[in-house]
Amino acid sequence: MASETTGGDDSPELGSLQYHKKTGRPVRRSAGKVTLQAGYVDSRVIEEECGEVIESSSEDDEEIIQPLRLRKRKRSVSLEPPPLDDIIRYDEPEGMSDEEEPLRKNDGKGSPVVLQFNVPLGFHGPLVVKLDRALLQRNVDGEAHGFRMEQMKKELQLRTKGSTSRHMRAGNGRKSVGFMDLPAELRNKVYRHLFVNSDFITLPARHLCRSGQFLSTCRLVYSEGCSVLYSENKFLFDRNMNTRGTFWEPNPKEIGYKDVRQFLKSIGPENLAYLRDVKLVLEDARPATTPYLSHDQRRYVNDQHLIDVLRLLSLAKLRRFSLALYGRRSLARSDIKFIGYVQRIKADEVVTEPVHPTTWRYSPKISPSLWPDLRDSMSRKNKLYVKDE
Repeated sequence: MASETTGGDDSPELGSLQYHKKTGRPVRRSAGKVTLQAGYVDSRVIEEECGEVIESSSEDDEEIIQPLRLRKRKRSVSLEPPPLDDIIRYDEPEGMSDEEEPLRKNDGKGSPVVLQFNVPLGFHGPLVVKLDRALLQRNVDGEAHGFRMEQMKKELQLRTKGSTSRHMRAGNGRKSVGFMDLPAELRNKVYRHLFVNSDFITLPARHLCRSGQFLSTCRLVYSEGCSVLYSENKFLFDRNMNTRGTFWEPNPKEIGYKDVRQFLKSIGPENLAYLRDVKLVLEDARPATTPYLSHDQRRYVNDQHLIDVLRLLSLAKLRRFSLALYGRRSLARSDIKFIGYVQRIKADEVVTEPVHPTTWRYSPKISPSLWPDLRDSMSRKNKLYVKDE
């Protein structure tokens, strides 16, 4: 212990005072024998047994003891879950329905071939496809065929026999001839005599005196008659300046383009595709019939019913489309929304003209620089119809 300490001041009460070489801590030893208390262990004994010097801070140290910082425990990386196995179902396919039973009876070669597909995860399955064995048969030359020729001949004979029996009279056995037995050329002449008009079919109706009750004869007459009615007539859609309203409304409102819109919606998209020649009159509302609207709201470019009419006319395959512009202000490029709906309409020929050819000093209310661009964008590049020579 003398080798690890240095000499120092001596005190008669405390004995000789020495300092530790490494720590500089004073080591005091009593002059007499030191009696240790029970349960007390001197640090010197621990140093001798362990061979290490126990260092502790003294009161003379000027260093500030920093508080211990608890380290945040790092989260361990979680293991990746094992991959999910594909769902394999072995559900038995359902039995044959009433509509599939004739396949088994007519074929006579067993049940139809059943293919089951195990659909992967995320889809509803399984997908069961039932095929008739007749579809899988091949002839001697190896060419695939769906139905046997003999069955087709038998079905054709049965149909011919059934149609003949319907036209036979019960008394003398003579065949009765009806309208549908006439050639298609004669039927078209009847349709033209009933439905085709040399003048425009106007809406609102002015001189419309023909009736379409003949179309309710049967489905075939309706299909053939509508193709003549809508394709070989010229239609004029004008603004209705009259007012209409229910009895509880104090002020009836102007009809405008409501009837035109209702007409185009009622004929359906199939008959819309038959339209060939259409003339549309664009005119503002009158202040006398629309006192509840402002000056800007009376313009046809802001009429929602007219915009819906333009949207419906875009479904037609027009040969000729005429515009009659009677607005108080000229149609300009600033009316972007309205011009966008007009450009959806496509025709082989797009012109602007008055409602009646006798109109004096007609000048369309459209910007001169706008009309050529609008006409070119609406004109169909590849013509659908051949001009009559």
